[in-house]
Amino acid sequence: MADTSPQQLATGPKHGNLFSLSWPIFIDLTMHFFTIIINTAMVSMLSLQAVAEMNLGGQAFQFAFTLFNFINIGVCVCCAQAIGKGNRQMLRRIVHMSFGLNIVWGILITSGCFFGAKIICDIMNIPEDIYVTSKNYLMILSIMFIAEAVNLCCSSILRAYGRTRDPMYVNISANIFVIISNYALLFGHFGFPQMGIYGVAISAVISRFLSVAFLFYLMRTRTKIRIIPKFFFIVKKDILKQIFAVGIPGAGENMTWQLQFLFMTSVVGTLGSTALATHGIYMQMCTIIMLFSISIALGTEILISQYAGAMKLKLANRQLLHSVKIGLCITALLVINIPLWMGDAVLSIFTSDATVYEIARPIFYVSVIMEMGRILNIIIINSLRAVNDAKFPMLMAIISMWGVSVPVGTFLSLYMGMGLLGVWLGFCCDECTRGLVMLLRWKSKAWVSKARDNYRKHYKTKVKKKGYAL
Repeated sequence: MADTSPQQLATGPKHGNLFSLSWPIFIDLTMHFFTIIINTAMVSMLSLQAVAEMNLGGQAFQFAFTLFNFINIGVCVCCAQAIGKGNRQMLRRIVHMSFGLNIVWGILITSGCFFGAKIICDIMNIPEDIYVTSKNYLMILSIMFIAEAVNLCCSSILRAYGRTRDPMYVNISANIFVIISNYALLFGHFGFPQMGIYGVAISAVISRFLSVAFLFYLMRTRTKIRIIPKFFFIVKKDILKQIFAVGIPGAGENMTWQLQFLFMTSVVGTLGSTALATHGIYMQMCTIIMLFSISIALGTEILISQYAGAMKLKLANRQLLHSVKIGLCITALLVINIPLWMGDAVLSIFTSDATVYEIARPIFYVSVIMEMGRILNIIIINSLRAVNDAKFPMLMAIISMWGVSVPVGTFLSLYMGMGLLGVWLGFCCDECTRGLVMLLRWKSKAWVSKARDNYRKHYKTKVKKKGYAL
């Protein structure tokens, strides 16, 4: 089976190229990031207490988002593989089961947060003065979790088809709606009652359900798949295993990162409030750079998933190396400017405290190295998932984050007296270690057998050896 050009690869929809896939994802992620900042800024106009009352709901949403990714990381990869093969029957089964899984998962998480809001508040030790408002805010916000699950499912399917602009347009529109409705319900403008943070929760719920309606329509239009609700809950074990084989390790790796970051934040808390504030602000700056890395990685994942589904592993290998080169070059241009001017410019958005600048400046130089390791991690890990080599990145994340980042960061910070700089040196060691290991993993071509096994399990047609040889 000879390799062909990307345009000839799939029997289904065309791939697009890395740029056309990645830039809409970047804008989508950026809009999501800035909407969180805008919401917080709008609520802070009421009071700092109102911001504190939102905190529990915001954390619950981020946790629910991670849980939904247990399914939807796998959905995107499996759909893209089926598209690459041109197997419409497999694709229809994956899409229907994906909706069923997300609906059930969304109902469970919504029910847990709505009926268990009091228990969650008790576990999180919410102060008495904001206890009732925090609980009620969480209960209202939790209603949108089921819509968010279906929203992410539709977005994953559209992205697998290379239709990355559709989720971007819908989410930009939803974010604009949230800002306008926040203004109306939060402050009581346009004849609406002033509802405070409850208004923020209500606008979020409405926007998510509206987004589902538009995304579902676009998904049906773009994919030409006839959606039959009674098939949502027909479970095919082989497809379920295929989705979870990618999704669970992928989400597990993300959760491992969140847990180690939470642990190191508790270490930073022992250094004082200024160090903690600098830590939070600096992470926001890193997130801006990460948005670029993630968008490149997701675009690469879509392409490589389709190549893997068609057993075009030579093209998959070339695409990964091409994406890594682009990622490294652009990341280098970004991070070299951090110590020169970008770092101070971004920090000035959040604070004018001279102490924060003094603590953060040494970390600017750490970022130059750290972000180079991170771009390798993000792109290659997503690509390994795309070829069904998902367990290795998760195991490496556990080993490196808890065996390198946590001990090195804690030792340098607390025992060597390096403070916040020591914590970020620990992060740097982890990112660079895993980045090099991931590159070696890809270069070793150990993933070829994983892609081959997945193809044999889920597609009946036999492939000659030269079809998957590199």
